[in-house]
Amino acid sequence: MSIFTGKKGKMEKLLQSLITTLLPEEISLHFELVSVIEHPDRIELRMEEYAELVPENMSERFHVVLDGFCNPVELLNYPLRDKPTYLKIYRRRWKASGSNEHYSNTYDLHPEGVKATHSFASFLKETVGYTPKQYIRDFYGTSD
Repeated sequence: MSIFTGKKGKMEKLLQSLITTLLPEEISLHFELVSVIEHPDRIELRMEEYAELVPENMSERFHVVLDGFCNPVELLNYPLRDKPTYLKIYRRRWKASGSNEHYSNTYDLHPEGVKATHSFASFLKETVGYTPKQYIRDFYGTSD
């Protein structure tokens, strides 16, 4: 039995609503969920920057082409299904046509030096007095 009824557009709206509920706003505004991988010890959500978010410093000056992705950033977020959940975030890499100089957008996705979303890092610190690394070690018996 399907949970979703009605038109495909309605299902997409429900899924988008779920994503914006589960993920921090600064991530759901700029990145789309492209895959969910459930590993035995963690859940990984792969997020890719929306293709239409061309860096402002080049959007009007150059003929712009996509040139792959920057190295991903992996951030710990609130757990799902009793497993640590990591957001694997890929920013797009751009270049001006005929050039080798790369451009990308920058975002404030996590506190400096912390591999967790702002909201989850703040929750851990204020509620249980843990860093994300301590949380993973003490609750899941592994290190990050």
